[in-house]
Amino acid sequence: MVGIVITLGERDCLLVDAVAAVAERARVPPEAVCRVDGLAARALEPGGGGLAALFDPAQEYVVGCSRPRAVRALLAYAGVDTQAVRAVWLALPFDRECLRAAPGTPWYPVIDPARCTGCGTCESYCLFSVYAAGPSEGAVEGRGGRVRVVSPLACKTGCPACARLCPESALLFPFCAEAALNGEVEEPVRRSSDALSEALGGDPMRMLAERRRRKGLIDPEAFRTAARERDAHVGSP
Repeated sequence: MVGIVITLGERDCLLVDAVAAVAERARVPPEAVCRVDGLAARALEPGGGGLAALFDPAQEYVVGCSRPRAVRALLAYAGVDTQAVRAVWLALPFDRECLRAAPGTPWYPVIDPARCTGCGTCESYCLFSVYAAGPSEGAVEGRGGRVRVVSPLACKTGCPACARLCPESALLFPFCAEAALNGEVEEPVRRSSDALSEALGGDPMRMLAERRRRKGLIDPEAFRTAARERDAHVGSP
């Protein structure tokens, strides 16, 4: 087997010797374990940072990381066919305190393709156009169409509203401190239509349609104010 250790970024602080843990599980010497650091930022690079070449369908892998679900989603974003990867995903303990929101640290929102139905709730709700719906290369195809992350660095750190509204819990923020939102939990609870109605304060589809309409009507100065608040957390996209 092939051993790989993946970290999501500087704030992904593992609490164990990851190389040793993966080497033991894969039954290979530690020096044979491959290490990939900064996955979240690397997945945004042109061509997915070359991550598609990381896995060979003919091989079996042991992949050690803090939040396997988030890692798989980011790899899929980078063009890796995670469904075809034969891997044991080894969840390693990590320091949650390091995930507290901090200025200048992007959240790197990503869609879990194993859960997304393409309903478009995220695209309708987000004021910063992080998501887009409609046919497009590289989009996540779900039962209701296609949705993709088009501007991950436009996301406002500390705002998980779209993830809370997603009926399938398909949206992930790898650097959020909440286990249900950062990929730490493999099977988060799906949200019922009643929960969505309560979160939106009424009929979900009507409220989302109204929010979509307002995105085109929102006062430019109000939007600039919201954008400045966003940039204070993540820096200009």
